[in-house]
Amino acid sequence: MSTLHDRFSPEHKQQALEAVLESNTFARADQLRRFLRYVCEKEIAGQEQDISEYSIATEALGRSAKYSPGEDSSVRGRAHALRQKLHEYYETESPDQPIRIELRKGGYVPLFLASTEGTHSIEVSQIREPLQPVFAPVALLPQKASSQGIVAAFAAGILIAALSAWVYISFRERDARPTAILAEAWGSALDPKAEVLICVGSPPALLLKSFRKGKLPDSPLLMVPPKEVGAWYSGLQEMDGGGDLYMQTTMNNMLSGDALAAMRAVRFLTGFGVSVQVLPEWGTRAFAFRGRNVLLIGSPNYSPYAGRILASTPFTVRYDEVQHEEVISDGVPGVSGITVYRPKRDAFGELVEVYGLLTVVPSQFADRREQTVIFSGVTGAGPQAAMEFFSSPSSLRELKQRFLKQGHASMPHSYQVVLRCGVDRALALTWKYEAHRVITQPPPPRIIPVLLRFSPLRNVTKHRITF
Repeated sequence: MSTLHDRFSPEHKQQALEAVLESNTFARADQLRRFLRYVCEKEIAGQEQDISEYSIATEALGRSAKYSPGEDSSVRGRAHALRQKLHEYYETESPDQPIRIELRKGGYVPLFLASTEGTHSIEVSQIREPLQPVFAPVALLPQKASSQGIVAAFAAGILIAALSAWVYISFRERDARPTAILAEAWGSALDPKAEVLICVGSPPALLLKSFRKGKLPDSPLLMVPPKEVGAWYSGLQEMDGGGDLYMQTTMNNMLSGDALAAMRAVRFLTGFGVSVQVLPEWGTRAFAFRGRNVLLIGSPNYSPYAGRILASTPFTVRYDEVQHEEVISDGVPGVSGITVYRPKRDAFGELVEVYGLLTVVPSQFADRREQTVIFSGVTGAGPQAAMEFFSSPSSLRELKQRFLKQGHASMPHSYQVVLRCGVDRALALTWKYEAHRVITQPPPPRIIPVLLRFSPLRNVTKHRITF
């Protein structure tokens, strides 16, 4: 990198900023976009001296004036996440940007740097003028040009346009091809003609609803909530105007982190031309998993399929009956020699760090490279972090290096990765490798009881299905 950021015009810096903010990499990272826009526009305006952890918290991230950097590390956590996102954007989505934005460790003032190509820096003169459209207008001709010259120029314009279109399509096709590490890690799931099943676990829940004065419908699945729950709900100001409150059972729920993981998976796969099918686990027959590439998003406490697979793997998500919390461990917590990964909370009891678990195993009855990948963890942030990790080329390359050091010539067919992730309100902000295990004996096929989905008015029928 060349430290030429002070020689760029404000217009060029703003262009570089807008390119990042409008990218797919930052498409759903609202807080990171606000963070980046705030510090960059301060720098562009020559007000970098006003950038501080406190100003970012209160002016960009909406924290109150009582924000204390000593008690709240959210700005530092988002800065770390922003550095990772910028690295991902310039590495995978837009490596040819003429100006790059960096946020160095230990500070919040952004740097605008000229990109490098090999060992040669791009000269400032190359980016002195705003980037022009690929298809230059043909009207830039002398007013007295001959008819032959006009025809020749017009033909040249068509040729340039055709070549430009060919280059554009070629680059799009090149970008649509997965890198070697992605192809190796994802297997046949990234084949252009592949069809991947994305299955999302949905925890059974009691849904709160309000209804206007009247008799509560006679149903065993409807009930009046406790007074404490009613008082809490009233504080949300979501009542329908004087109505009473009731609880209703539902399976049509999903954790916000799981939903973000599913969205990330769909965007990632469709970017390579892969067809996807997204289904809730509670409405999916076990037969649908046989011999397919499956992405399962959920943890054992609400995903029966994840629970059955993870029961036979080195790591799993467990409930610690002593500490009364959900953890990831390689055995029952409390037993000597067991590794336990516990969530951490701040002084106010809010979660600030949890763990995700990535599990890769061959799909049952598959005859090619089909695999089942389970994204689970503590809270919805765990599956979200696991999905981000598995779709990141740089993260997978680092993981492969760890496998190589263990003597594996390529990515193993079965393995698990534990990820430590910083969270804000149960959503993952950062994720980092913590540990891994290679699975030498993948979970065997099992015969399990599966309940047919039914209406409450119908009888329950049980079937035994092998998968």
